Amino acid sequence: MILVLASFAVSFFALDFVLLGLWILFLIVWWFIGGIEIKRLAIILKILVGTYLFFVILQGFTYRFGNTVIFQLGTLMVGNRNYAAYTLEGFLFGTLVFMRVLAVVFTLPILTMTTPMTKLAATLGKLKVPYQFTMIFVTGIRFVPLVFQTWTGVIQAQKLRGRDIDKMPFWKKAGVYTSVLTPLLLYLLKLSQTLQLALECRAFGSPVTRSYVEEAKLHTADYIAITAVIIITGILVGLKVMGYSSTPHLFV
Repeated sequence: MILVLASFAVSFFALDFVLLGLWILFLIVWWFIGGIEIKRLAIILKILVGTYLFFVILQGFTYRFGNTVIFQLGTLMVGNRNYAAYTLEGFLFGTLVFMRVLAVVFTLPILTMTTPMTKLAATLGKLKVPYQFTMIFVTGIRFVPLVFQTWTGVIQAQKLRGRDIDKMPFWKKAGVYTSVLTPLLLYLLKLSQTLQLALECRAFGSPVTRSYVEEAKLHTADYIAITAVIIITGILVGLKVMGYSSTPHLFV
C-alpha cells in the first residue's frame, strides 16, 4: 500500500525521464521479488499502446513549448501557435506523460498479485477505514487480476477459432482488440451483478461488529521494504524539487 502511494507521489512530483525511468526499473525489480510473471508487462504495454499514441499525438500538436517541428500538416494558426505542426518537444512530453502512467500502472499488479485480499482487508480495518470503503477497494483490486485472466481466456478462444492476434500486422490489431474488449466487458458486468446479489444475500451493510479471518502484522522484511521505498521516493522527489532535469533544453 505504501508502494502504491509512493508511485503516485513520484508520478506527480518527479516528472522527468531519468527519475521516472529509475522508478519504473525499481518497480520491475519488485516484480521479480514478488515472483510476478514478467510477460504480464507485455500484456500491460499492449493494452496501453492506444493510450501512448493518444498522448504523443495530442501533445505533439498542442504542446505550447514546442519549437522543433518534425512535420507539418498545413496551417492552423491560433495566436502565434501553428496547431498543424508536430513538434519534437511535444512528442517527448507525451512520452513523459505516458511514463507517468506506467509508474502507477506497474505498481498495481505488485499489490493485487502478491497480497491476499483477506490480509489487505484486515489491514484497512486496523487503520479504522469504514468497512464499506474497504469492500469497494478490495473488490476493485480483486478485479485487476481477473481482467488479465479473462483477457487471456478470450485471446485463447480467438486463437482456437483460427484468429491468432499475435501474428497479425500491427495495423490490423486495433480492430481485433475491439472485438476482444466486448466479451470482456460483458463478462465483467455479469460478474458485478452476481457480486451485488451475493452481498445483498449476506446482509452487507448491517450495523454489526465485524471480525477478520487474518491478523495484519508487520515483520522485519516489511520494515526493510517500507524503508527502501520511502528512501528512494524521497531521493527522486527531492532531486526534482531541487531543480534536477535530464532535458533542461527541451522543456520550460
